[in-house]
Amino acid sequence: MRKQKEVKISASVSCMDLCNLETAMKEVEESPVSFYHFDVVDGRFNQCFILGETTLEQMSKKASLPIEVHLATYHPEKYIKRFIEAGAKYVAVHYEAMKHPLDIFWQIRECGGIPILAYRAETGPVKDFAILAKEVPWILKLMVHPGFAGQKMQPSAIEHIKEMKKIINENNLDTLIQADGNINESTVEKVVEAGADILTGGTSGLFLKDKTVKECCQKLMELGWNSYHNLPI
Repeated sequence: MRKQKEVKISASVSCMDLCNLETAMKEVEESPVSFYHFDVVDGRFNQCFILGETTLEQMSKKASLPIEVHLATYHPEKYIKRFIEAGAKYVAVHYEAMKHPLDIFWQIRECGGIPILAYRAETGPVKDFAILAKEVPWILKLMVHPGFAGQKMQPSAIEHIKEMKKIINENNLDTLIQADGNINESTVEKVVEAGADILTGGTSGLFLKDKTVKECCQKLMELGWNSYHNLPI
């Protein structure tokens, strides 16, 4: 029998009104959003800079929801302690940026955080995927390049989610998959049917000018739930 499943939503902080962040946070926290997604890009992992520990430190003082810091950076070991001390509960580190992922996971735990394994949009699972997936509560799978809003979802990233979910199921793991990038009413069905359990909402799906965050979040969750339950058993 198929298990009941509720798709969770995280809110991308970089897509919120940063000039009125406290007000924007209040709206998020009045919705069914499960946690904040806080992007940190170093200018090398992708050609832009987004957010930093000073913003996180101020934000965490007002936040009731947990915060996932996404380190889209090379040498993530340099930043882990600083961002956990600033308020991160979850720290997502990229497969492409680590030589020894298990050591980085250990460092995150030692600093009091929970490690999340992240993959770029163009990166699929390789031979050590099951070993690493066992060590984290979920996989952060980018559907677009990190740091730029308004991009279209890459079809290959959907196929990667399918491959990841297959490996997770074959190894009887409880690891979830988080899809991040171009999540909206027209793409939810594709990513949930592929195997996504958590959807990171941004400018195209969660923060819309003509709807509240609560309304958008509820709609995404409804579409995700329906997509899951329409799958063949």
